Amino acid sequence: MWIKRSFCVVLGMLISSASFSFSMAQLQKKLTAHDLLRGDFVQHKQMKMFKQPLVSNGHFLLDNKNGLIWQQESPFPVALVLVKDKLKQQIAKQPAQVILAKDNPMVFYFSHLFLSLFKGDIKQLEQQFSLTLSGSSERWQLQLTPKSAPLNRIFSYIDISGAQYIDQLKLVELSGDSSLLDFSQQRALPVQLNEEEKRAFKF
Repeated sequence: MWIKRSFCVVLGMLISSASFSFSMAQLQKKLTAHDLLRGDFVQHKQMKMFKQPLVSNGHFLLDNKNGLIWQQESPFPVALVLVKDKLKQQIAKQPAQVILAKDNPMVFYFSHLFLSLFKGDIKQLEQQFSLTLSGSSERWQLQLTPKSAPLNRIFSYIDISGAQYIDQLKLVELSGDSSLLDFSQQRALPVQLNEEEKRAFKF
């Protein structure tokens, strides 16, 4: 009798575990639920040569159709706009610089890698990393370990965690340097770009 009872308990635990497990497909669905996402960020860049981390903060806009606007406000203004094959950077009031993918493919390789991380593009990430997902739908963690060069020559691992959206992104380099990005005030509304945002993507 006790064997039967034990078997039922174990079976119940397995069924319960399977029912509440959080899959990669569910994470993909969660992160791609919105075509547009706005929010704030704080970045802590820890470098071996400095005792204190370099801290910056600002705002971002991720539009699946157009690309990414990354607006650093502090410690000095930097505006980055990434679209499919162009990257525009403007530091403070200096003239903007535009980089084309054909002129610097490595810059775009890493830029679009960052975009895939930011968008939680699981299919794209699986080509570059071994993925380990843990947690639940309410609070999940995804660790990415590079499979091959050039990523495995730079990064030790990358951690992403969140709930409804990505809340934190940590990049740990083989050199010992690391970057920690904390996201807040994420929101999918308004769903349409305003005129200023539309103009920013046109360059």
